[in-house]
Amino acid sequence: MSAQTLSAVVPPVVLGGAGFSNQLHPDPASLPSRAIISRAFELGVRAIDTSPYYGPSEIILGDALSQPAVTAKYPRSSYLLFSKAGRIGADQFDYSSAWIRKSVKRSLERLRTPYLDVVFAHDVEFVTEDEAIAAVGELFRLADEGFARFVGISGYPIPRLLSVARKVRERHGRSLDAVQIWGQLTLQNTRLLESGWLDQLKDAGVNCIFCSSPLAIGLLRSGGVPVGDLGDFHPAPKGLREAAARASEIVEERGGNLAELALTFAITTALSVKARTGTSVNVVVAAGSIAELEANWKVASTVPRRDSRDSHEQTKGRDIDSLRNGNDLLSPKEAELVRKVREILGEWIDHSLGD
Repeated sequence: MSAQTLSAVVPPVVLGGAGFSNQLHPDPASLPSRAIISRAFELGVRAIDTSPYYGPSEIILGDALSQPAVTAKYPRSSYLLFSKAGRIGADQFDYSSAWIRKSVKRSLERLRTPYLDVVFAHDVEFVTEDEAIAAVGELFRLADEGFARFVGISGYPIPRLLSVARKVRERHGRSLDAVQIWGQLTLQNTRLLESGWLDQLKDAGVNCIFCSSPLAIGLLRSGGVPVGDLGDFHPAPKGLREAAARASEIVEERGGNLAELALTFAITTALSVKARTGTSVNVVVAAGSIAELEANWKVASTVPRRDSRDSHEQTKGRDIDSLRNGNDLLSPKEAELVRKVREILGEWIDHSLGD
């Protein structure tokens, strides 16, 4: 459908639709979603990511995006819209071609759009690789028919994502446009930057990576993890939660905010990776209120302005692994806080939240 590459059109920060989900909010229908989306567009948001798995998120977003106040100023071509297919519930998946097609068509109806800019096979680690590869084949067909511009996969374990990406190209003769991975570019987990994973994904034809949940599903903030109507489903064990709480206290004692620091770390690291490798790394950030949106976008809009060509030229070619404890776009105060937080997290650094 599109002759452009995804990396050429995607912004560095994407608004995540999980903020309108039952997982993160006990009553997402009560949120001022129309006002949030209207304000998001005013601030410069130009890409939104969601999923049928996020409960009413697609319906809420479709309603907000179809309001005259939005459509009059922002035609559909002015922003990107992502969704997913295959994951239905916490323990329910259907990767059959029939369901993938039905799910995508339903997402189009819910979002009130004729096409998706990106559609992902959602959480491929919960099905067999053959099922995931076949589902991607159906997504490719839907893209060829004009219902999507780009196709990707999402999940948590990097080895599975890499394996599926390689086998998709072998079986279908074309590469994935994107991979979305959650919780793997955070202050707590930087495994994406080790072991040549980025190079291997690039070798598999993937040149656009979306890192969602930079706060590790709300772990890296004050006040504890979010609790929606599904209860406390967060996978972090007690020890990690306690370490995150201590880190938040220390950051606040030093005049900072853990959530803001974690988001700054994720975005600056993503920009540094792109500058050094050419791989487009983009951060997905959720917001369930106007206040949260504005706080997140204050970081998201100011961090890219730090992007210094001279600074990146000096560090170009350095081992990507060196970014795990900080990067050249952090201020001295931020860099020191990053080091302190990772010191407090200690044994919990790179602990898997996906197991």
